[in-house]
Amino acid sequence: MKSLFNLIMGIILVHFVTIIHAQTFTNYTDTTGLPDNNVKGVAIDQNNNKWFGTQAGVAKFNDTTWTTYTKADGLIDNYIKCIAVDSNGNVWAGTDFGVSKFDGVHWTSYTFDSGLVNNTITCIAADPDGSVWFGTDNGLSHLTGSVWTSYDSLPGNNNNVSCISFDSGGNKWFGTWIGGLVKFDGTVFTPVTSDSILSNSITAIAIDQNNNKWLGTYYGMSVLDNNDLWTKNYRTTDGLYNNYVQDIDVDSKGNIWIGMYADYIQEGGITKFDGTMLTSYSVTDGLVNKLVNRLAVDHKDNIWIATGNGVSKFKDKISGIFNISSSSVKIFPNPATDLLTINQVLHPVSLTISDLTGRRMMTQYLPDYSNHIDISRLYPGMYILELSEGSTIYTSTLIVQ
Repeated sequence: MKSLFNLIMGIILVHFVTIIHAQTFTNYTDTTGLPDNNVKGVAIDQNNNKWFGTQAGVAKFNDTTWTTYTKADGLIDNYIKCIAVDSNGNVWAGTDFGVSKFDGVHWTSYTFDSGLVNNTITCIAADPDGSVWFGTDNGLSHLTGSVWTSYDSLPGNNNNVSCISFDSGGNKWFGTWIGGLVKFDGTVFTPVTSDSILSNSITAIAIDQNNNKWLGTYYGMSVLDNNDLWTKNYRTTDGLYNNYVQDIDVDSKGNIWIGMYADYIQEGGITKFDGTMLTSYSVTDGLVNKLVNRLAVDHKDNIWIATGNGVSKFKDKISGIFNISSSSVKIFPNPATDLLTINQVLHPVSLTISDLTGRRMMTQYLPDYSNHIDISRLYPGMYILELSEGSTIYTSTLIVQ
C-alpha cells in the first residue's frame, strides 16, 4: 500500500505545471435570480451556499439555483440590512424591525419584546462558541441558546454598533460610529485607543490568522497587531481604491480584501492586499456596480461583493503552480505521521492541506523559515499540500500514514 501511495505521489508531482488564470468577475442581478439589486449583506454557510440580504427579502444561491424568502415565508420585514450564518447553520437576517432566524425550515423573529436591546439591527456576527451577537443603533444584544443579554452603555459614549468580530483568544471586538473600538473579554468592555488609528468611526473589523486586527474607517484602514497595538495605516495614497472602507474580509491564504464606496464622490471598488502589494478593481474591470456595501470570502476563496445594483463574484488569478521538486521548499518526512516540517525560502506563507476531493482539512499561517506542523488529526491517506505567498502557489502531495 505504501508503494502504491508513493507511485501515485510521483505521478502527480510529474504532472504539476505552471498555470495562469486571469481574474474574472461573474455578475448577478434581478434578471438572473436576485429578488432585488440593492444588496445590503452577504454571508456564506457551512455548505458554501451564499446568502444575500436585499431590500426585497433574503436570497440563497447554491451556485446553480436561487431561492428567495420574504415576509410571506416568515421574515419580519423584506428590507434586510445585514445577514449572518451561525455555527449551527442558522441564517440571521437583521432589519429595522428586529431580526429573523431561518433554521432551514422555519423563520422565527425576535424583537425588543423578545429580548433585543433595540429593533434596529446594524450588524450580526456568529461567535465561534455558538452564540450570536447583534449590533443595534442603541447597544448590543447577545443570544446564547434562548438567553438574551443586552448592553446599552458601551465605552466611548456611543452605543451605535457598526461591526463585530472575534479573535482566536475568545475576545469580542466591536466597532462603533464615533465611539471607536471596544474589546470585550467576556467580563469587561475596554476601549482600544490610539492617536494613530485613522478614525473613531469604525466601519469594519477583520481578524487574520495572526490575530492582527484590520479596521475599516471613513479615512482608510488601520491595523493593530496581536498585542492590540497600532502598526500601520493604509489610504488611497498607499494603494486603496478609496478611503471610505465599507467591509473587510480575509481569505485562506491571508490576503486582505477591502470593499470601499465613498458616497461623496460616488466612487467605489475592491482592493486586495497580499502583504506586499495593494491591487484594486472596479466597474472597468467587471465589477457590477461601484456602490460596494459588503463582501465575503467563500470556501473556494471566491470574493462575493454585495452592491447597490447586484452581486459580483470575483475569482482571483492563480499563477505559478510548480512541481515542488523544482522549488526551494523542503517538506519532510513524506510519508509522515504526526509531525511535518516545512523549510521554505519564501516567507511568510499560508499552508493549506486538502483531501483529494478538494475539501480543505487544515489552514495555517506560517510566518517563519522553519515550521513544524501538527498533522496528527489527519486520517491516513493522500492529501494535497499547498503553500502560497501572494499569487505564487507551491503544491505537493502529502502522504499521511
